[in-house]
Amino acid sequence: MKEYSLRDLEKGLNQGTFTSLDLVTMYIERITKYDVNGPKINSIAEINPDVYTIAQQLDEERRISGPRSPLHGIPIVIKDNILTADKMHTSAGSVALKDFYGPEDAFIVKKLRDAGVIILAKANLSEFAYFMSYDDMPSGYGGLSGQVKSPYSSKIDPLGSSTGSAVSVACNFIPASIGTETNGSLTAPALMNSIQTIKPTMGLVSRQGIIPISHHQDIAGPMARSVEDLAMLLDVIYGYDPKDLSTYPMSEHRFDFSKAIHLDVSEKRIGLLRFNNIDYTDEEIAIEDEAKKLLKDKGIDVIDLSEKALNIPNFETLIYDFKADLNHFMSQYMKDYPIKSLKDLIDFNKEDPDVRMKYGQSIFEAAEKTSGTLKEKEYHKTLIENLDKANLITRLLEAHDLDAIMSVKRTGYAPIAGNPVVGVVAKALKDDTPRSLYFIGHKFSDDIILSLAHVYEQNTKKRIAPDLDNIR
Repeated sequence: MKEYSLRDLEKGLNQGTFTSLDLVTMYIERITKYDVNGPKINSIAEINPDVYTIAQQLDEERRISGPRSPLHGIPIVIKDNILTADKMHTSAGSVALKDFYGPEDAFIVKKLRDAGVIILAKANLSEFAYFMSYDDMPSGYGGLSGQVKSPYSSKIDPLGSSTGSAVSVACNFIPASIGTETNGSLTAPALMNSIQTIKPTMGLVSRQGIIPISHHQDIAGPMARSVEDLAMLLDVIYGYDPKDLSTYPMSEHRFDFSKAIHLDVSEKRIGLLRFNNIDYTDEEIAIEDEAKKLLKDKGIDVIDLSEKALNIPNFETLIYDFKADLNHFMSQYMKDYPIKSLKDLIDFNKEDPDVRMKYGQSIFEAAEKTSGTLKEKEYHKTLIENLDKANLITRLLEAHDLDAIMSVKRTGYAPIAGNPVVGVVAKALKDDTPRSLYFIGHKFSDDIILSLAHVYEQNTKKRIAPDLDNIR
């Protein structure tokens, strides 16, 4: 089946080549063939039971009054930790939430619906966004839906926590998806499943209505097979939400990401960052050298940077945030559900440990031991120290008058400090070692790093699709 881009689908719908109902039918048939039957990749948690009706309604609306946006009538999937006020559950991959329906749409879901986007399904994820157990819990595993698999090789860990969001796009079950991350849960599964993603600047996209880990780091972002598709989806979901104060800068600022990726990037300045205390493979060095030459040929100034990679004990603060943020979320959205706190969740899982907590719940239990008030001195001390270390990227950007940092190494600096990062496929995945190249920018320079990533992507075009009939 052809891999359509969002722009392809927009054009086809506008020209009447196909309808939204045709698209929904086509993607569900492919999901049924490969995700449910066949190799049972298991990326999809639940199909929207109203999806055919929604598609028909949007087709009729297009016929009568035209499209609401470029994405009118185009289906996507969203991660199953994002609230939807419809007939789909929001389970976070957990048996504990298997009967939970969101009482309202998350803010980004409202924006998607307003743009005429069809939410075809929820995607599987690592249970509770991979923040449940230290004890060998595999990425992409949830007690409710089981294990998400790599579409390329049984030897590749698909990584999480936005595992299903990434795999569904890689498999062409959907043109694009929405995932979330706290520290790497967009960029890691995008890397391992050979797709593109952007972790937006903290404050660009609302967190309202998303099951949390940390209010300091949680963010939703698009996942797609091209940088242009990332830009088109980000155009829809970004924006000011009065219920999320981090988005206040968006009350007076507007972006056009789809336009920005085509702007002239000559005379931009990029720092190629290599860490002097980490080993690099010959392949990684070749990828960075190729990118450096390519971008220089496009008129971009690329300078070499060498820094020591720093250890940032992120878990030591997330443990505190998780209890406070999850309990607050439950008090807002789960008042009528039997599980109303982290403690309730822990107790529920203990009633049937083989099914509900196959790999334990040591992270839950560690978080429950905190006060839940975020008043601990050690928490604040570590938080300040971590932010100082993570701000290395901003210090480098400012010290060298750079527009972006480029690296083949995926790090935690951007997620912890709130900088945006784009991950772009950097090799044709014919073995079991995927590679991405990362572009990290100043806060709210998401448009600039998307434009730089687009130049790299369009002049390399490394991504190849998986062969679902012959997974290695």
